Amino acid sequence: MKKITRTPAPDWLTEKSDEWGRQWQIKYHKIQDSGKFRWRRNRKKGKDDLLHDLSAITQHHCSFCDAYPMGRRLQPTIEHFRPKTLFPLLAYQWDNLFLCCRRCQEKGDRFDEHLLKPDADDYDFDTYFEIDWTSGKLKPSQTASPKNQARAEITIKLYKLNENGKPEDRVAELEKFEDSNNPDINEWSYRFFIERAI
Repeated sequence: MKKITRTPAPDWLTEKSDEWGRQWQIKYHKIQDSGKFRWRRNRKKGKDDLLHDLSAITQHHCSFCDAYPMGRRLQPTIEHFRPKTLFPLLAYQWDNLFLCCRRCQEKGDRFDEHLLKPDADDYDFDTYFEIDWTSGKLKPSQTASPKNQARAEITIKLYKLNENGKPEDRVAELEKFEDSNNPDINEWSYRFFIERAI
């Protein structure tokens, strides 16, 4: 999970995010169906604009597993870090929204207060994680405190960072990178993995 530097919230979203969150809270408490959530529009801007802005922050990589490029295979989505069913007032808050691939978004409504947030000021990959270079798996850093090891384990589990072929994909991507003459790291999946290997 690569560190993300978040840009300021779009004005069109900020204008309405509190109001829309209150409306979603009322609606969700009545129907208890998260499938009825919809992205709203203001000043002719909406979900596609959010996807564009969130994608620019991560250079079109998933905010959690760092898969790239987002497109037909990875199907970009907008992840509510704090789920919109548990925290309805945050459903439209900019700092709760992340570009996410479908595989990572399988987290669904599961949440833990210790889950690592890639745009947190104090987040640093090496503080929490280490890499098993043979398998491509992430694991909690052996030098981290027990609390930070637990946070890494929770994040790996909820975002399934070692499932769905992700470890194997990391190893394969590193091999392709090493055989390539394209040094632009942002054009490769799993940059955090490649950066630590080279």
